[in-house]
Amino acid sequence: MNWKKILGFLIVIAAVVFIGFSVFGPKEKAKVSTVSTTEVKEKTVVETLSTTGKLEPIETQEAYGQGVVSEVNVAVGDTVEKDATLVSYLDGTKLKANFAGTVTALNVKKDEADLSAQTAKPSVSLADLSNLKVAISLSKSDASIVKKDQVVTLRTGNETFKGRVSAIDPVATTTTGATGSDTSLGGTIVFDTPPAGLFAGFEIDADITTNTADNALTIPVEALLYDKENKPFVYTIKKDQAKKVMIETGIQSDNLVQINKGLTKGEKVILTPDDSIKNGTSVTAK
Repeated sequence: MNWKKILGFLIVIAAVVFIGFSVFGPKEKAKVSTVSTTEVKEKTVVETLSTTGKLEPIETQEAYGQGVVSEVNVAVGDTVEKDATLVSYLDGTKLKANFAGTVTALNVKKDEADLSAQTAKPSVSLADLSNLKVAISLSKSDASIVKKDQVVTLRTGNETFKGRVSAIDPVATTTTGATGSDTSLGGTIVFDTPPAGLFAGFEIDADITTNTADNALTIPVEALLYDKENKPFVYTIKKDQAKKVMIETGIQSDNLVQINKGLTKGEKVILTPDDSIKNGTSVTAK
């Protein structure tokens, strides 16, 4: 056998070995992503609006007098009973308390003329500080979902109170400041039980329950995604692969999303899928 035949034989052998390795040799396994999942479950979803309000007395009185003051019967901070005389005048007229409360302002002095009408400052102001309400201001979008009698959870520090929306103003108001104008709709929240230890003038956090869905199909918010057209979807798992499923959502709480269409109870959805998860990605659940 000459060298040409030997060379040709070696080339044939090498080709056979290469083809055999390509066909029968070890193959790299497809990459499989490990994911966390949960099931679609029936739960109650409570949608809330979080805002901040200001504590104010439910009942206030601003009394105006005129003439020379003959007697001042109260000081700021005094508590008085209903019909108590607050200020007396030389002509015999008197300013009296319309309800039991606390004197919060006093702008007259004995033997001096009462100028409250000219200064637009009440002679004496009274407030029932034992019975407070919460004044809120709603933006245009918030005003459309807040209704009278909705349940409210109120929080300040470590204390929590229950209340309800008692009134919504009929018209919005506009205020102008250094940075421009702001239009809002006023509302009032009352406590179910008069709170102790709270002070008028301070702010308090309010979570208003705007909607509730009982026995709703739900997923955690961590499973919810949006496509480029801002349409909601999730990834389920079918035959060990991620499957993109378009859904229709309802109301949403801090941690749950109501599902109106696209999923059924018991289906598994992927939680917090990263950018490596696509439709058809091989996955295995933890």
